[in-house]
Amino acid sequence: MSITLNKNRSGIWSLPEKAGDLKAWQRLWAATGIVYFLMVLAAGYVLMPTRGAIEKNMVFAVTEEVRKYEGLVFAGDSPEKILESARSQGYEAWIAGLRKRFRIGPEGDAGFDRIERDYRRDLENLPLKRLKLSALLWLAWVVPMGALYAMGYMVDWVNQGKS
Repeated sequence: MSITLNKNRSGIWSLPEKAGDLKAWQRLWAATGIVYFLMVLAAGYVLMPTRGAIEKNMVFAVTEEVRKYEGLVFAGDSPEKILESARSQGYEAWIAGLRKRFRIGPEGDAGFDRIERDYRRDLENLPLKRLKLSALLWLAWVVPMGALYAMGYMVDWVNQGKS
């Protein structure tokens, strides 16, 4: 069995690097990349817009609109209770019931129409918002990791020149 050794400029003997072996800085970069990827993934999970969030915004916009006509309505109700009530009845039936119960007639049409327009627009834009956030998160991972790799490569290049 024969072992080949390489001698560098300063006279130190070492084993030759095998093709495909990662250097220490590359292994560190890969480990850092995995940890950072998991962090970006967690941020994406938290920030990703959902249909539920859009529905929640619509329900609370309706409650604010109803408060214009009946100031203390929903004062003692928790937001979760209000949302569950709206979901269980169906949003359109819930809104119609509120308008009837608090006698909100044609004078409330403009506000409720605006809420419905905003709700439908937000639902239509949901896939695009998700795509934009996904692209932004991808860039938030690729750009720093690419810069980190480039810095590691440059440090290694400088380090090779001094040996």
